[in-house]
Amino acid sequence: MTVAVVTPWRDRREFHDAYMQAMEAGPMPDELIVVDNASDPPLEFATVRLDTNLGFAGGSNAGLHAATADIVAFVNNDVMLGEAGWLETLCAAVEPGVLVGAVLRTDSHAWVDGLEVPYLDGWCLAGTRDDLLELGGFDETLAEPAYYSDNLLCLEARAAGFQLREEPRVRLQHLCNGSIGPEDRERQRAASRANRDRYVARVRELVTQPQGVAVTA
Repeated sequence: MTVAVVTPWRDRREFHDAYMQAMEAGPMPDELIVVDNASDPPLEFATVRLDTNLGFAGGSNAGLHAATADIVAFVNNDVMLGEAGWLETLCAAVEPGVLVGAVLRTDSHAWVDGLEVPYLDGWCLAGTRDDLLELGGFDETLAEPAYYSDNLLCLEARAAGFQLREEPRVRLQHLCNGSIGPEDRERQRAASRANRDRYVARVRELVTQPQGVAVTA
């Protein structure tokens, strides 16, 4: 199975060396697709250049559509190597109908009306290209930064009968919002509130549909 790593990226060149160290630690992906979200100046190491910043969701989806590999792994740019071979480990757990991530969460961030709704953290998440295209990728109508985009993707996947699988042996370190600058904090909070409302409405919609959907872990 061939593998593509997709990473949306805007400015923040300081992440490049640690990111590339992680990519080069073990078998390299067959396709390394860095999507330049209208950086100024353009990123010289990008594979896809966008003239408009489409944010995390749009940039990720642009990379997904550019990929031709069997498996697509979405990986943030603010990562550091923990242990070599992480990509091989991640992708070995992928199969049709299964999304795989480094971290599976059931924390209160995702609770709706007291229900636990599991999701894979979107900073390191993989599936077959066909499955991700079938699911429509990440929701590009969300406010950016696209908080809850991973929640919604995983929610739609589970509603479609997919499984979510954690692979804790993936040794990557995530800087956790390292790509968000201090000036963006208020925009970050506003986007989180708006996207939370969208997410809650979708969970409630799925739960009340006649066929229902299992939302608890």
